[in-house]
Amino acid sequence: MLSKYIETGVEELDQEKQPSLLELKYHAIADATTQLGDVKSIKDTFIGFQRFLYERNVA
Repeated sequence: MLSKYIETGVEELDQEKQPSLLELKYHAIADATTQLGDVKSIKDTFIGFQRFLYERNVA
């Protein structure tokens, strides 16, 4: 996901795109959850990552 952020900017981190990005990387949401944890954990990590990026860019 970070490579997509770098490549196309912040709009790539829109939460609506998260399932598509996971499927691109892992080929299926089930495969993503096997490697990353349950859907809630993935979502929480994704949101936390966004917060981290925005805080670093504002500071």
